[in-house]
Amino acid sequence: MIAQIYACLVTYLLINDSQAAGMVANIVVQQLSYYFLGCAFAILSIANILIRRGSSPLKNIRLPLLILMMAVAVVSFLLIPRMDYLRDTALIDGMPVMLSPFANYFQILNVLVMLLLLTQIISSALVAWRLVDSEST
Repeated sequence: MIAQIYACLVTYLLINDSQAAGMVANIVVQQLSYYFLGCAFAILSIANILIRRGSSPLKNIRLPLLILMMAVAVVSFLLIPRMDYLRDTALIDGMPVMLSPFANYFQILNVLVMLLLLTQIISSALVAWRLVDSEST
């Protein structure tokens, strides 16, 4: 998650064209989503096995992991492809997406992506905190 935050911030700070920066940041988010989903699935599977064997403190990480998985899936497989489609449609018409008729819709999708990325960060931090907390007890 730290790499995702860092990559998005660096692209927006270093690239002057906001549309190109958004495209690069979305590609980074989509590529990292496969790793996040794989890690979350592995942690959830191992936690479920350990819960069956009597490690009940790990029950606390199930809900944040499911929230993390849903947020990653929605962003990477629903919202970003739709934003790419809107961007491509605007570029075919010869204008940037913020000057196209889809600008308001694109802005709403962009805000949703940012909120879900914040949700990913919070839920992953919560999972890490609860894993460390369950280890100490």
